[in-house]
Amino acid sequence: MLMWIVATFVLTVGFVDDLRSRKVHNSVVLALLSATIVISLYARGIEGSLTGVTAFLLALVITIPLFTLRVIGGGDVKLFAVFALALEPMSTFWTLIYSVIWGAVFGLVHVSLHRQLPTLVRNTLRTVSSRHKVQAQELQKIPYTFAYLLGWFTQLTFLKIGGAF
Repeated sequence: MLMWIVATFVLTVGFVDDLRSRKVHNSVVLALLSATIVISLYARGIEGSLTGVTAFLLALVITIPLFTLRVIGGGDVKLFAVFALALEPMSTFWTLIYSVIWGAVFGLVHVSLHRQLPTLVRNTLRTVSSRHKVQAQELQKIPYTFAYLLGWFTQLTFLKIGGAF
């Protein structure tokens, strides 16, 4: 339970930083990493913390490809890895799955409200086609930390109601 609180705190602090400055700062990630390591060692001991390290590595393995595809930013990758350090691999995996779903929904709502759906479709087609490069200013930028929070809350809900995951 304590590590769920730590995980929620990590994402909340990252979200606030992302909202304020449109990026997750390395100083914030490093502070959260230090606190998460200390609390994990205190609450779970070495053996339990190794489960967190496994989740941390899993988070990096599955988010770095998203970074290379420019789905998420570098700060999002680092924040999610610190978040995963407070959990176990299965919750990390499902949180990311739910986050991708929430991110897609949030992104579609965001571009629709700003009447930029045609731009999103055009950029998606350009990105898929290796012949065209998308200009950075044309990319749709959303605070992905919000999707992480929604994904985590979805995972918590399934954990609390005894869902399959």
